[in-house]
Amino acid sequence: MLQAIRERVTGIVAIFILGLLAVPFLFFGVESYIRAVPQDAVATVGDHEISTSEFQTSFARFRAELRQQQGAAYDEIATNQPVVRRQHLEGMIDEVLLRQHAESLGLVISADMLVDLIRQVPAFQIDGRFEPELYQQALRASGLTPRAFERDLREDLLMRMLPSSVASSTIVTQTEIDRMLSLQNETRRISMIEVPAALFEEEIVVGDDDVLAYYEDNLSRFLTTEEVSILYVELDTVAMTADAQLSEEELRQRYDAARQRFLTPELRQASHILLEVTAERDEAETEALAQTLFDRLLDGESFAELAREYSDDPGSAAQGGELGWIEAGDMVEAFEDALFDLTLTGEVSAPVRTSFGWHLIQLDAVREPEGMSFEEARDEILADFREREAEDLYIELSERLVDLVFADDSTLEPLALELGLEIRSAGPVSRAGGDGVAGYRQVVDAAFSDMVLLDGTVSDPLEVDRNRMVVIKLDQHYPAEPRPLDDVADEIRELLAERKARDAARARAETLRAEVLDAGVSLAELAETDEGLVFSEHPELRRFDFLQGPDFLSGLFRLPAPGETPTLHVLPRVDGFALVRLESVQPGNPVLASEQERQLARQQILIGRVNEEVEGLLAYLRANTRIRVVEDRI
Repeated sequence: MLQAIRERVTGIVAIFILGLLAVPFLFFGVESYIRAVPQDAVATVGDHEISTSEFQTSFARFRAELRQQQGAAYDEIATNQPVVRRQHLEGMIDEVLLRQHAESLGLVISADMLVDLIRQVPAFQIDGRFEPELYQQALRASGLTPRAFERDLREDLLMRMLPSSVASSTIVTQTEIDRMLSLQNETRRISMIEVPAALFEEEIVVGDDDVLAYYEDNLSRFLTTEEVSILYVELDTVAMTADAQLSEEELRQRYDAARQRFLTPELRQASHILLEVTAERDEAETEALAQTLFDRLLDGESFAELAREYSDDPGSAAQGGELGWIEAGDMVEAFEDALFDLTLTGEVSAPVRTSFGWHLIQLDAVREPEGMSFEEARDEILADFREREAEDLYIELSERLVDLVFADDSTLEPLALELGLEIRSAGPVSRAGGDGVAGYRQVVDAAFSDMVLLDGTVSDPLEVDRNRMVVIKLDQHYPAEPRPLDDVADEIRELLAERKARDAARARAETLRAEVLDAGVSLAELAETDEGLVFSEHPELRRFDFLQGPDFLSGLFRLPAPGETPTLHVLPRVDGFALVRLESVQPGNPVLASEQERQLARQQILIGRVNEEVEGLLAYLRANTRIRVVEDRI
């Protein structure tokens, strides 16, 4: 395709096209034209950008949660399909729209609301009581700081505030609840004759002509999987520079030039007394107590003894308030600022207010930044050198690779020869992807693109990873084609036998219905004439009696209530069909419903309405917000 463009963009055609391209630059300038789609954004929602890294992180978290939920049933390939990735992105766009709308309405998440929610998280509690140290440990284990976690939580709460507001303002009347309970608790009195399909299996004959006819009419059901094998060259400058070396003198020079970088962060050992604001002790009383304790500390009383007596932090109070070693970013901002303002060992801060309450903080020790020795930093310096070499080499060779593809997109040989790369093969691989280079979605999509599959040209360069680029060309195409009849004949014969047995069961049930209507006999009497028929009575069949099968219940509860005379119907069952005599319908009695049942019915009605309202709001927001998606970055 690139070669075709190069050949056609000449003469008057080229001048005309370049003239058209010049128009937006003249009116808006080069910078604004380039910024129409941000370089690192997978989508923009109004002024908000969803970056590629943000999307990939969110999608990876989604897949991890799905993997944990589904266990052995989890399908890695199916979950990573473009349609799934796009659906996840659409969900992220909806969240941004809801958050933006909430902000435009002036909705905010207060500090008290945030604190209350954090305190209620079971993972941060011991014996039902919030434990600050456990909170800090859990965040550190997840690679988060309290500041970052609370920011993300605040954004998530803001996004969920609108549906909650809609729910809180929606009114569900008692009449509606009664109607719902009347339908849910409805019972139906029936008697029936079961006609299992198994009764007819021995008499079913599926001929070769039947198998052939079904095969020819349903060829699309028996296709092989379309596959391709590809040739490719891979530019991987990380591998190319893996053995790059520096002399000991050069390594030491780099160490001396960046000595500050190899310092460990300053650590501070601290103790604290936490005073929580409670229903029994309000804000003013708690602050006053904190000031009193501060004065007592200034008078020389023991910090550890006061912590054991007064601190509301169960994790540190017994140890005299000791919190251990703390580095910048470990604690909430107000606490951290107060701690790092202290200069002398044993010094105590004035009372400090955080989202957890009032603190008195004592500086116990300071561990100054410590530097790594040359021997300790040597491997890191060499790794950094190789990484930079890989990046520089990638910039140089990738540009040359792009030029070579543009010059001749009919073969891989020139670029492999000039860049010293090996032409390799992969496949056969389906559209679901495969191993190695075929595990990259960009490679699979390119392999099945019109450019590669139909035109037979070299693909555009594909940047599959950092400092890694792949160019592919079709080697062999294996189109989807019908599997041989002999391979699928048994499968078709079994399917047709099952269908014919069910058809026979349905026909038998219809015949029985005609006999009952004509002769006026009861179902019980009719069942006695055939040993294979099973008669049963159900005086109070409910909507949730799933032993009868979902198709049977769905069909039964769709039937209109009979008048004075019972009605006869043929309904499907899992193992065949049934002739059903619907004798009466008894609506549920809302008066007999428990308060829990009424609340559940109210919630069902409420959820349905909230979903409708939120879907309508999202449709409005989408129609009135500029949303752009860069498909090839998903």
